[in-house]
Formats: sequence, C-alpha cells, structure tokens
Amino acid sequence: MNTSRTPKTSARSGRGAQRGFTLIELMITVAIVAILSAIAYPSYKDYIARGRRAEAQSQLMQAAQWMERFYAENYAYDQNTAGVAVATMLAARYSQSPTSGTAAYTIAVAVTGTGSTSTYTVTATRAGTMVGDKCGNFQITSTGVRQLVSYTASAGATQVAAMQSCWR
Repeated sequence: MNTSRTPKTSARSGRGAQRGFTLIELMITVAIVAILSAIAYPSYKDYIARGRRAEAQSQLMQAAQWMERFYAENYAYDQNTAGVAVATMLAARYSQSPTSGTAAYTIAVAVTGTGSTSTYTVTATRAGTMVGDKCGNFQITSTGVRQLVSYTASAGATQVAAMQSCWR
C-alpha cells in the first residue's frame, strides 16, 4: 500500500463547493421581479393605450378630410349626386382603428341636415381592449371642433383638461 497519498475529501464537505441558490436568494430575486413588474406593466399598458388613441385620432382626421373632399365634389355632406348616403361610403374606408385586426375604436359619421346646409360629426367609439379607456370617445365636427365624449375624471377634471391630456 502506498501511504504517501492524501485521502480524498468529499465535494460536499467544503463551503465553497456548494451549488445552487439558497431560499432567501430566490425570494429576494422574486421580490425584485415583482416590484419591477408592478411598475413596468401599468406603464406599458398606458403606452399601448396612447398609441391606440393616436391612431384613432389620425383616422378621425383622415375621415374629416375625406368628408371635406366629399363636400367639394357633391356640395353636400349627406349623399353624393347619385343619392348614395355618405355613411355607407365612409364606412368602406374608415370603419375602425386600426384599419386591420381587432378594432380598438369604431369610426362612424352622423350627418344632420340635407344638401348644402348639412353638417357632420365623425366619432371614434371605444371598442375591444379600449372600452374602459379614460379618454372616452373622440369626435370631430364639420367646423373642425374636437371633442371628447364619455371621458372619466382620471383623464381630467374638466373638458379642457381632458382635451389637453387626451388630444395630443
């Protein structure tokens, strides 16, 4: 027998040989992830909602421009010279926002009056994931007046404050 060899030590006997995480380290990591998630998720939802609102406002402005071109061609907002209602034609172009996929807003026009004395209001009504949005429904009239309908107090205490917060 060779007695000059040193005895083998177990890999588990030394403190430096441990592998894995302790329970406290794991709990600290979970707590940090939970705190970051609690901060990041509402910010992400608000960011997505602002993007959807901006897209709906853009569609609304495009629909209003289309209505003005329609008036220039037909001298009326309610129907063209062939008698086709404007709501039918507008719906073919601007029925929802975004234009493809699931609707966050539905777009519709309401015309009052007939012929050259008619006026319109184009409305973007919340739908889908935006139903509970604080900014409510967006409107623009034939005179260019922008409005919010059914907004909540978290958008602003007054119509002016809500408009500053939501119509950017």
